[in-house]
Amino acid sequence: MKGKFLLSAFALLMPLSLAAQVAKPAAADDANEFNRYEVFAGVDYISANQVFGSSALIGGHVGADAKLKKWFGGTVDFADYGIAATSYGRLKPTVTTFLAGPEFYIPSESITGFLHVMFGGQHTGGVGDKPDVAFTYAIGGGFEYLVKKHWAVRISGDDVVAKSVVDPNNTGSSPHPYSNGRATAGVAYRF
Repeated sequence: MKGKFLLSAFALLMPLSLAAQVAKPAAADDANEFNRYEVFAGVDYISANQVFGSSALIGGHVGADAKLKKWFGGTVDFADYGIAATSYGRLKPTVTTFLAGPEFYIPSESITGFLHVMFGGQHTGGVGDKPDVAFTYAIGGGFEYLVKKHWAVRISGDDVVAKSVVDPNNTGSSPHPYSNGRATAGVAYRF
């Protein structure tokens, strides 16, 4: 008897549950509008652990996202650093990164979190690094806060890992990857 009651309650509630999930009010869809593309720009701070006598650089950062789903997409990222935040020597390093990879989103009404893993290259100039362009990957994430319909403030951080090093023997490779923390603050435009 108890089993028949549970079975009939389940049979009655299942169609109601499906109808409630399909028939959402139109206002709820407008509140979480899905913008497929996004461009962003900002100011970056990156450590420069691969350069002896320099500890940090400041630069600019631009990129774009393309979302395949509300929770998944891809990102491309270009950053150039040339202003010494701190320097303990006569070296004037520059660092340029170019990265791309998948990005996962945690969407909500006004704040969107994201996590990404990007792969690409890093050029370290002005100090004689060998190789001067090295394989690089970055793991990180951040948050975007929607301030207007298409505009958001973006804060992110990454761990950028590259295999370039000042090499006195000029062998052209390094068995030791260098990890550089990166922090970014900027704006994003969604469309």
